[in-house]
Amino acid sequence: MSSVTNEAHQLIQNLPVTQQNFHVAWNLLCDRYNNEHLIAAAHVKSLLSLPVINKESATDLRALINQFQSNLNAIKALDLSIPLQEMSQILIENVDDVTRKQWEMKDVSQGVTELEAIFKFLEDKCQALELIHTSQLPRNNNSSGISKKTKHAYVATQLMCCV
Repeated sequence: MSSVTNEAHQLIQNLPVTQQNFHVAWNLLCDRYNNEHLIAAAHVKSLLSLPVINKESATDLRALINQFQSNLNAIKALDLSIPLQEMSQILIENVDDVTRKQWEMKDVSQGVTELEAIFKFLEDKCQALELIHTSQLPRNNNSSGISKKTKHAYVATQLMCCV
């Protein structure tokens, strides 16, 4: 019961917690929420409302790829007859202008679907942007890679005793 929240919790909150009622609760939840067409529609809606990237950014590109793949994989798992290859245009329309231009100039290999090619292209670009970003981080002037910090040590030079 503690793992179920909101409307789902309200649906089963009055059932006593017993082994027999577990099956009753499970069936109630499945009947209410196991609607594959509604689930698929929610994922398609999420795909159609992907964020638009306005400038080259590894972080934004990674978030776009992750959100797209997550929803696409969920739709695939439902095993519905939705033409997923056409989704590639949705993805490429949400990237920045520089990335889109680079994609449009790229020659897609034979034997690879356009969607697979776009994923590979965007993943490679994302990794390159991440590499460029990390190489532009400020560095220490110390060439050894070890940070030089001033260390202090305090030593007592006299023993003083007050009586």
